[in-house]
Amino acid sequence: MAALSAGCGGQTGIAKGGDISQGKQLFTTKCGGCHRLADAGSQGTTGPDLDGAFAGPKEQHFKLSTIKQVVYDQIYHPAPAGLMPAKIVTGADAASVAAYVASVAGSGAGSQGAKPTLTGTTPAGGGGLAATGAKLYDSLGCTACHSLTGAKGVGPTFKGLYGSEVQFSNGQTVTANDAYLLESILDPDKQIVKGFAKGIMSATIPPGSVSQANAKALIAFIKSKK
Repeated sequence: MAALSAGCGGQTGIAKGGDISQGKQLFTTKCGGCHRLADAGSQGTTGPDLDGAFAGPKEQHFKLSTIKQVVYDQIYHPAPAGLMPAKIVTGADAASVAAYVASVAGSGAGSQGAKPTLTGTTPAGGGGLAATGAKLYDSLGCTACHSLTGAKGVGPTFKGLYGSEVQFSNGQTVTANDAYLLESILDPDKQIVKGFAKGIMSATIPPGSVSQANAKALIAFIKSKK
C-alpha cells in the first residue's frame, strides 16, 4: 500500500532459503537482547515481542512465508527512527534468522490471550464498517506492520494517517483521503511514500486481492484512528 508500504531504502528482494538451526544461533547472539522470543529464551524489551507480533494461526495472508518476508525486510530496512541497526545480519545469515523466527514466532506465552502486535494492539474498532475493518486488520496480517499508537514499525502507523499529508518518493504530496487510501489498498505499488520501499505490501497482499467492500471497511477503521 503506498502510504502503508513496509521497509525503507531499496527493496532487498524475496527471502529465500535459510538454515533454521543457524538462524536460532544468530538470533540468540544478535537479536535476543532486544526481542522477546520464547523458543530462543530471550526476554528483550527494546524491540517488539515477536511471539505477540505473530500470534495466531499461520494461514491465509498471515502465513509462514509472509512472516519470513516481514522479518527479512525489517532486518534490511528497520523503522526510520528505530533503534535497530540496518543489516545487523546480511545475505544467507539474514535469510536464516528470518526462517527461524517464522518457524517459531507466536508459539510462546506472549501469543496467548490478548494478542499484542509488532507495532500496536488491536481494539474493537467501534461499530459498523469500522468494526469489520478492525477484524480485517487482524485477519490480513496488518497488525504485524502497522501500529495504532503512533509507534513506527515495519510500516507506517495508522494513527492519524487519515487526512494527513503524504509525500511520495518523487516529491509529490497528496492528502490521505478515502480515494487515496482505496487506491493504495487495491494497488499497493502504484505510489510509494518517501522513505519506504516498493513491493513489500504487494508481496503479502497482492493487487486486487482485497475486495472494494473490504477496502472500504479498512478505510473506515483507519479513519477511526485519530
